[in-house]
Amino acid sequence: MKTTKTILASIMLAAGFLSSCQSELDESVSGYGYLQLSSVEVNKTVDSRADVTATEDIAVDILDEDGEVVKHVDDWNDLNSSSEGVVLPVGTYAVKAYSFDKDKEAQGFDAEPYYEGVTENVSIVANQAKVVDVACTLAQSLVKVNYLDNFKNAFKTFTCTIEGESNLSIPFSVTEERSAYVKAGQALSVKIVFENDKVFTQQITAKAEAAIRYNVNLDFASGSQGIDIVFDPTIHQYEVTLKVPTQIESTDMVTTNISSDISKVWGQFAYLSGQCNLTDATAPVQFYYKKKDAAEWSTIAATKEGETNNYTAKVAPLDFGTEYEYYIECGGKVGETTSFTTESYVEIPNLGFEDWTQDGKNWYPNADASNSYWATGNEGVTTLGDSNSVPVEGSDARTGKAAKLQTVTVALVGYAAGNLLIGNYSTNLSDMASSVSFGRPYNGARPVKLTGYYKYTPGTSMNSNGKIPTDRTLTVDECDIYVKLWSGGVNGTLIGEGHFISNETQSTYAPFTVDIEYTDTTKHPDTITIVATSSRYGGEFEGTNMFNTKVVGQVAANSTLWVDDFELSYY
Repeated sequence: MKTTKTILASIMLAAGFLSSCQSELDESVSGYGYLQLSSVEVNKTVDSRADVTATEDIAVDILDEDGEVVKHVDDWNDLNSSSEGVVLPVGTYAVKAYSFDKDKEAQGFDAEPYYEGVTENVSIVANQAKVVDVACTLAQSLVKVNYLDNFKNAFKTFTCTIEGESNLSIPFSVTEERSAYVKAGQALSVKIVFENDKVFTQQITAKAEAAIRYNVNLDFASGSQGIDIVFDPTIHQYEVTLKVPTQIESTDMVTTNISSDISKVWGQFAYLSGQCNLTDATAPVQFYYKKKDAAEWSTIAATKEGETNNYTAKVAPLDFGTEYEYYIECGGKVGETTSFTTESYVEIPNLGFEDWTQDGKNWYPNADASNSYWATGNEGVTTLGDSNSVPVEGSDARTGKAAKLQTVTVALVGYAAGNLLIGNYSTNLSDMASSVSFGRPYNGARPVKLTGYYKYTPGTSMNSNGKIPTDRTLTVDECDIYVKLWSGGVNGTLIGEGHFISNETQSTYAPFTVDIEYTDTTKHPDTITIVATSSRYGGEFEGTNMFNTKVVGQVAANSTLWVDDFELSYY
């Protein structure tokens, strides 16, 4: 078995040389000494490889206590170019030797070996010799895949790769005889994809060691998979034998494919699912999961569903729009590795209510002086008055700008609640109730919560403006902050909704939370609205046109709601 190559760099302050030169030192250099690199030996007993040359170009850095390089040479022989050697002030140094003009970060079959070593705390004492040895070793790890005859007989068509961090993927064919260099310190896994798209993945190390070879032997197992790791310190090598089951999916362990199950895959969480049909399993049931391009697996305990053999686990937080792999493990057996992709993130603009523009008497919570994304009922109110949904700042805002929404009295309809909504407002004089259109198109991840900050002062006198529905009778006005999501537009199916309702005076900004309850988790939303209003029932009317329409929802003039810093959460 080939072993790791070792470079020994002996850096010495030769005593005889110093003695002959000391008589020539004058007082101006009495606080200095000489440093001479006598030899560099390249020993390739550990990492011999056919494409490694017989010699190594070794660079040397001498660093001071602050880590600054005080002397550098591309070739260690250049340190001896002067008969006087290297003169250093009295102090403590580190001496670093390393491969010159090679890339330590390079990985794969075509990468070259990179050696380095450092000796710390080298003390240079005035007019005294110091002998220093720097042992340079391979800074990378080596990995090789071997296919045992049993494996090749059991599996005919497959691809095998060594996976690592930063999308590392090195293919190893059955005929590949070379070792590949990989960066030390990363997790490494073997990934085998069979012709039926079934996947076998196994981590071989959580942290690859420098100057170590990982010799991966692939075998087959008629039952459950197994892994056997043996380290031989004499040759600096791990023998890793993986037993790959001939049936990746079995009736004993079944990993549920949730990739097309909308109810289980969300934006930042997922419900993993599987079956363990073993009656004598003693080990806990758990799921392994990871990003598809990651090497290291995470685990989470599974929960049994009643008296069934089904198990689930919720994993969070996950990344938006990312493919994950997972499998179930129970009693030492594993199910098939399957994958899913989380929902993508789509930003809701101006959730902090920092962007406002004004056109005449109308204020708009957008940057373009129109009801382009967020809307208010200002255009209806300003026909006979001033905007009642406006920006505020300073002490009236929590940060930057906030929205102030106030219920006011207006001619004809009687009252107008201050409001802010995702949607559109366009005054319809023949049908006032239809002036508001809730919702905008939305194809992002399903939020599960809306949070933010609010203040509220309910008005002192409830209206009796018209025929008030019996289920809308209030003694104190109520503010309402809510979220709704639809599938099929606002005339389709309402699949998610949540409200924050309060009739209590809140004079300083306080946090609120709206938990969104989904009545149908099998559909993606295509439309969303967020609404804040100073009077919960301010949008209920009777009549058909501007001359006979009245607000019949019970409200109170001067009810005022301030809102700021909204945020949607996804797990």
